[in-house]
Amino acid sequence: MAKSYEISTNERDFILEALKNGLRLDSRKLLQMRELDIKLDEKEFGVVEISLGKTKLYIRVSSEMVQPYEDRPFEGIFQVSTEISPMAAPFFESGATGLSKSQTDEEILISRLIEKAVRRSNALDLESLCIIAGSKVWSIRVDIQFLNYDGNFIDICCLGAMIGLLHYKKTDCEVSGNDVIIYDTRQREPVPLKSDKQ
Repeated sequence: MAKSYEISTNERDFILEALKNGLRLDSRKLLQMRELDIKLDEKEFGVVEISLGKTKLYIRVSSEMVQPYEDRPFEGIFQVSTEISPMAAPFFESGATGLSKSQTDEEILISRLIEKAVRRSNALDLESLCIIAGSKVWSIRVDIQFLNYDGNFIDICCLGAMIGLLHYKKTDCEVSGNDVIIYDTRQREPVPLKSDKQ
């Protein structure tokens, strides 16, 4: 969890004076947006480096064939994993217990918010990820790594995850009886993910 940070009287006065003058701490005007920069990897689908102002993320979308959840045999699986390194900002701890493997409360909260945003916006058709009902589905995973923090975490995460999903293409497969044949990218062109709106 982020360490609590109390601002000094001078910092508070400076912030209030900047607001009165219609300025932000990073010298933007009050209603001016941060600069957006998006870099898509040309060699690998679903890899995005995105910056919003000085906040910077690295996003990788991946997929694997798995068994579906028992209560949703006709749907694929969608997961988001976030990693906030103390290198992104010094006030972030390196894990809930100080270990880099465990997720902090912020990481879990951001992951769940992004998952809900994608599901509720119908940006990903989970039924199109079903290969054999009750047996095999695609699991789509979005890994978000925070490289630098300067605000707007949720905004940049939502935007980056959506761009990553749009850019990603999974390997094509074919069902033959109870067997699934997965084609190499040299055999068949990879397939883009579908949204409920397509």
